[in-house]
Amino acid sequence: MMEPIDVYIMYCAMKAHFSKTNYDFHKYGGKTKVSRDSFYKRKDRHFFVKLSKKYKTNIEIENYYVSNFIKDKRGYIANFTDANYEEWLLRRQNFFNLFTKEMQPFIKEFQRFKCPFEPLFEVKINNHPKLLKEFLGNRVSLETMIILDEIFEYSKQWDKELEDDIIWIDLKKMIKNYKGFLTINKNKYRIELLKLIEESS
Repeated sequence: MMEPIDVYIMYCAMKAHFSKTNYDFHKYGGKTKVSRDSFYKRKDRHFFVKLSKKYKTNIEIENYYVSNFIKDKRGYIANFTDANYEEWLLRRQNFFNLFTKEMQPFIKEFQRFKCPFEPLFEVKINNHPKLLKEFLGNRVSLETMIILDEIFEYSKQWDKELEDDIIWIDLKKMIKNYKGFLTINKNKYRIELLKLIEESS
């Protein structure tokens, strides 16, 4: 069981990971320069006490924070909820099925192309790529964005063609920050895409 003060220290490390550009939670092992004494100066200490009682292990609390920071990257404690965590846990159990479900419409829409996925990543003048629009419209999850980048590395193209686009800059940072907390079997998802193409032809 983690002590409330350690739950707080982890929160500070997570907040730095998701909000700053020069801190990596994994690289620094969750360690920061935050003073332990600062915990006692916070008016919201009760939140960390509550978390330490409800979630018993380090990984549970880490996952709780991850699930909430991807909802609110600013990390406002008042916006953190158990519902966000429970929804994330359920989604994590079904990442593969969710990915398949989200990709099926694109297979049908672009099956006439040699590579059915190229139109998803194409950047047109003064227009966001199809995939980015689908994400912004909540039809594609952040996890699917990450999986597709692992397979196709579309972010390299977007970095060049959307280098001044604030929406992409923010999303890219979130993808980078979140990816380290996921375990992705790239080949498994690549095989699933090939299977979907074969089934649609």
